[in-house]
This record gives sequence, structure tokens and C-alpha cells, in this order.
Amino acid sequence: MDNNFGNLLKKLITDKETKSNIVSQQLGYDPTYLSKWITGKKLPSEKNIDSICEKLAHILSDGNDFENIKADLMSNYYSDLGFSTLEGNMNKNISLVTSDVEVAHLITDVLQQLEYSKVKDITINTTINIFQEFEYHMADIINKLHNMNLKSLRLNMCASFEKYAYDPFILCNNILSLTSGNYFIDFNIHMQKTETPQFLVINDVFALNIVHLNNVVFLCYYSFDKKYIKAVSSSYGLIIRHMEKALSYVMPISLRKTNVQLNQFLQDNQRILFSESPSILIPKSIFQDLIRDNELNLEGEEWREHMEYLDQVSNVFEKYTKFNKVKILIYESLLVHYINTGRIEIGGKKHVFTKEQVKEHFMNICECMRQNENFEFYCISDTVDFNNFYCSNPSIFLTPSSISIGNTNIYTDEVSNNFYFSTEKSIINIFEGYLDSIIEKSYCLKLTADRLAAYIE
Repeated sequence: MDNNFGNLLKKLITDKETKSNIVSQQLGYDPTYLSKWITGKKLPSEKNIDSICEKLAHILSDGNDFENIKADLMSNYYSDLGFSTLEGNMNKNISLVTSDVEVAHLITDVLQQLEYSKVKDITINTTINIFQEFEYHMADIINKLHNMNLKSLRLNMCASFEKYAYDPFILCNNILSLTSGNYFIDFNIHMQKTETPQFLVINDVFALNIVHLNNVVFLCYYSFDKKYIKAVSSSYGLIIRHMEKALSYVMPISLRKTNVQLNQFLQDNQRILFSESPSILIPKSIFQDLIRDNELNLEGEEWREHMEYLDQVSNVFEKYTKFNKVKILIYESLLVHYINTGRIEIGGKKHVFTKEQVKEHFMNICECMRQNENFEFYCISDTVDFNNFYCSNPSIFLTPSSISIGNTNIYTDEVSNNFYFSTEKSIINIFEGYLDSIIEKSYCLKLTADRLAAYIE
């Protein structure tokens, strides 16, 4: 244990120019307790820590810095507490747990300690299908990651989808939940082979190996020992290099340069879940305005590439998309947000449409729906806290040959960096069933052209 709490307490007492026995008397604790806290031999009870830190802050502050002192004491206390929870096992070379629940809690505890240690970049490399192995515990692990205020998350995992025995609705929700964080998330899924050893490594500080005996007995060996971690990491590297990727992280610019986005709009039988403004069937006149005005003030090669993309996607919408079989799903709150703000992302760039342009866009979609009965528009009733910028549900672009998942935060001007792409048929089929199941829900309403037009009129 780093004794962050004790060292801070000692510093505060010194800065106050008082003595520990005087502080313990004012605090109402025996001096031996305070001495053990300062030296790190013992931590205060978690049950009483809030009141202890509040009293210490009153005693050791000058009146103006009370809140800061209390917050610092609490933060340092929980940093030490998280470490001490794992410390007993860290002193052993290898430890053992015998249930997936214990493993899930162990992973959460490790992440908690990394958070206390102010780690902002997390790397998790695993040959385990964590969405299957920890299916009903993934929500806790994902929430922990999203609440760590990370700069980046790199997660490489393995999975086999051909005979997926669990609820695909939960699988898809886990993937979408994981990729919903508004920070850099490099997420990849590799195709798992039969009898692949099951390893997991977190930030080169923790490693585990899961063993299933006769598909009945569950054993998990884990360690914080550097030699063990290095050995497991090496084994992971040897295994993963021979596996194909089923789903890959991609940069938006890569999607544009390879025409993936345009190809998806070209294809028939599309399903699109917009967790952003509906950037489809934008009229050619609006594209011409965007090219003429260049309101983003782009220059050089960046402007030339974006202008070319706008021109290309405009032609695709006019010649192909409006005649194709397309199912669009969009959250009602985001539909209304688009109407009120005009904020929309096209080709990885954030634009703001005028009220007239938004109306023209809506009318173009409605006209297409009237002329093409296979162009369907569904509205998902939802409740959204617009003050929550921490996570945003990704959008899904699904065709018979590919799926792309993109996380666009329409509430800020920040460029979207989290996109994922797959041509793996089994993943496409799972998400196809996922989107079709949403359409069948009572909260998903199919809109007529007139009903959609009513939003803007």
C-alpha cells in the first residue's frame, strides 16, 4: 500500500503546525489510532470514513479549503483501500477462484484500483469471449470502464459467433454499450478457435487463465506477479497473431477512402439505426450549398476530399438510395434534437443546417417514402438526459454484406473517432435479428410520410 492517506494526513498536521495527539483529541479517537493511520499500519473503517474526513477537514483547514481537504482525504483513503483489498493476493505468485462471479468482481476490483491510481489508459487483451463468459456481469465491467474518465481504452477479445448459445439481444447491447463511451476506444474481436487457451491481461499489472474441466468445473488462476503476467502476455501474443478479425476498429477517414460508407448507401436491403441526426437522403441542393459556402472553413487537401465526398454521396442518394429497400430507425429525442439544432454529421464532419435546410431534408425523405413503399421510417420512443455527454449510443449501418458501428456525439463539435466494421456474416446476422427485434417492440413506431412531416410542420 502506498499510504497516500497517511502521508496526506501527516502533511496536513505539519502544515497546520499542530501535533497528532491534539488532532486525535479533537477528533475523539485514541492517539494510537491516528498514529497507525499516519504510518499506514491501519486504515480507518470505511463505515466511518466520511465523518472522520469531515472532522479532520474542519480541524486542519483554515476555513476556506475545507471541501478540498475533505475530498483529498477521501480520494487518498479509497486509493489505499482499493490497493489493500488486492494486496493479500498480490503477495502470492498465483491465486485461485472457482466461479465466473468472483472473476468478474476481481476484474472490477483491478479496474477500481487503476482508477484510484489515476490511470487514464486501459489495455485489456484476452482470448476469452468475455461477452459470453461474463454475459450477466458485463454491464458492471462496462459501467466501471465508462466511469473511470479514461483517455483511451484498448480491448482485444476473441469470440465465435457461429453457434452463439446466448441471447443475441444481450450480446449486441454489450457491444453497443462498450463502444458508447465518448473517449477513444480501440475495440477488436478476433475469431476464436476451438480449445483456445483462455487468457486475460490488464495493463501488464494483472493476468488470469480460465480452465473449464469437462465443461463442469470452473477454475481461474490469476496473479499480479510480473513474471506470470509476462508469460501470459507472451502466450496471448502468439495465439492472437494467427486469428482473423471478426470486427475491427477503423478510423472514419479509412472508411471514406475505401468508399465503405458510399458502398453501404448503394446497397439494397439496408437497416440503419441512427443514434444521431439522420444523415441520409439529404437533397442535392443542400449539398451544393455546403460546397459553395464551406461553412467549416476547411482548406487544402482536407477540403478537396470532403467536397468530393459530399458530391459522391449526393449522387448515391439520388441514383440509388431513394429507390432501395431501406429501414431507418431513429430515437425520437434525437430526431427532435436535429429539428431544433440542425446539427448533423456527414462524412465525419459536423455541419449545422438552417431551419429551412432541415425542413427541406425532411420533405425529401417524406417524398421518397411516398414514392417508394420499401423505404420505411421507424421512431423509437426514449428518454434522454441532454446534460449527459459521457456516453452516446452508437449508430448501426447494416447491409447484407457488412456492418459498421459508429459513435457520433451530436452534442459537441468534437470529431468522432470510434468506428467499427465487420464483413463477418454471423455478426451481420446477429445484428440483423437485433434490429428486427427492435422494430417489433411496442416503443418502436412505424411512421407514415405524413406523420414524419408533422414533426417539422
